[in-house]
Amino acid sequence: MRVNTSSQFAFALGLGLLMVSCGGSGTSTTDNAADTLAVDTTPKETELLNVGGKLFSIPSPVQTALAIRKAGLKYQKDLTAPLEKGDATVGKVAQSTALGIYSADLAYVTVHKDGQRAMATMQAIEKLGGKLELTNSFDKALLDRFKTNLGSEDSLLQFSGVAFRAADQYLKDNQRDDVSALVLAGGWVESLYLTVSDPSAAKDQTLVNRIGEQKNSLNALVELLESSDKEKAATSLVAAMKELQSLFSGVSSTYTFQEPVTDAAKKTTFINSTSTVTIPADKLAAIVAKVTAIRNMMLA
Repeated sequence: MRVNTSSQFAFALGLGLLMVSCGGSGTSTTDNAADTLAVDTTPKETELLNVGGKLFSIPSPVQTALAIRKAGLKYQKDLTAPLEKGDATVGKVAQSTALGIYSADLAYVTVHKDGQRAMATMQAIEKLGGKLELTNSFDKALLDRFKTNLGSEDSLLQFSGVAFRAADQYLKDNQRDDVSALVLAGGWVESLYLTVSDPSAAKDQTLVNRIGEQKNSLNALVELLESSDKEKAATSLVAAMKELQSLFSGVSSTYTFQEPVTDAAKKTTFINSTSTVTIPADKLAAIVAKVTAIRNMMLA
């Protein structure tokens, strides 16, 4: 597959900066299990994005896709966005959010080793990159190496952090914070959609925890969208995201603190505190409905 200047950046964006989804806000938490934070280990659950001098913690959709698989949820290719929708998008908001959606889908299908769908999704990302007039910000050799190892989970995980930093720097240098925020919004919504669309997710406490942890991520994302939308082109999206915020207010969590233990020899800190999220069935149903509605808005 030929890779041109804009598609190189689009793919880097899709695997890096745009890797947004249901992850923690800094440290992963699981129900009735000790968490482990390896201080010198990659990939990270989250990345930090500097927009307008403010730092935003961006969860990783790769980790969400891994959590979905680990929970035993069935891989459902039909949950991913129709690839033809990307061809029909018009305007910066629609194209940027669609790029984020396909980026989250790319993580989902790659983790589930659907190479055919992954390649088709990459092509959709490349087309959207061309529409947004994005230019090269990424090393082609590393990009080609990732494509060669598309079925490798480790390749995806390692590549995402490098791509994140490259795409982040590009958007920062070119003062395109609005595009960055919109793609992040698309990826975040899609990753959450992939998680909550399967009713089985409500039966897995680890996934319920990850869903509930999105309250903080959503607050940061709304702030990011508002601060970067200088042209007021995303007012409808911001309004919908604020409605979702109100639904997340019904999510509660119980935190149990335990002293962390550090293994100096292994340079690893074990965070033994636990956090358990509770989402009433009616609140979860309302969140699912709103997430689906926002996603449909983005793909309209």
